[in-house]
Amino acid sequence: MSPRTANYIAALFREGDKFDYSKWLQRVREEAAQAKQTLLTSARFELAAAGIGDQTGNSEGIRPNPTQVTRAVPIPRALRRPLRQAKSKTPKARLMRWLERISSACDDFQASRARDAVYGYLGAVFEMVMHYKMRRRTKRLLRRASKFSGLPLENNADPFTFVIRCTSGNGVDSKTISKWARALRYVAHRKEPRTRLKMFMKKAGGVNACADRYAKYLRRSRR
Repeated sequence: MSPRTANYIAALFREGDKFDYSKWLQRVREEAAQAKQTLLTSARFELAAAGIGDQTGNSEGIRPNPTQVTRAVPIPRALRRPLRQAKSKTPKARLMRWLERISSACDDFQASRARDAVYGYLGAVFEMVMHYKMRRRTKRLLRRASKFSGLPLENNADPFTFVIRCTSGNGVDSKTISKWARALRYVAHRKEPRTRLKMFMKKAGGVNACADRYAKYLRRSRR
């Protein structure tokens, strides 16, 4: 993820409904221009100092090598600080970046015509839901997903269904979302931990077959 993308996600999470993309973009451009000017000023200062040292020499009469001086030009702190902020490791920032990557995976799947492209997106959703489910933090995941997408929070919603709805945008209808969620619930009940999701689902007959098997599995468990 580029520093600008990380900055955008952090600003979106920080400002919420008050986020203004135009103002944010103008602010980012101004900060970049200021950082560039600071870098140029620092470089000119170092080169000027190197020129003075080259003319005067040192106490032993040896003149410094200009190429070595220019390589020692430090990067101003104004450029390093935004990078440190963009790489923040807070749980909220990590979760929002994770949701952003899953949403991008859905965009890639919809833009691709490959038959197996859907498994990459479903695998990302499955990994996230199981990660928070095993740690008993499903409600936290639902809250962040709701804030990420702007959809109303559903505390008792199935996590697979809700995460798919929050990361798929308007490009997937409710019937498909329900089918994908049933298929992932079947995978969660039947797949071995070391088996890859794509391999397991294709061996079971594909997404549709997994969804149908979950419906049959649910009926048997109720009986």
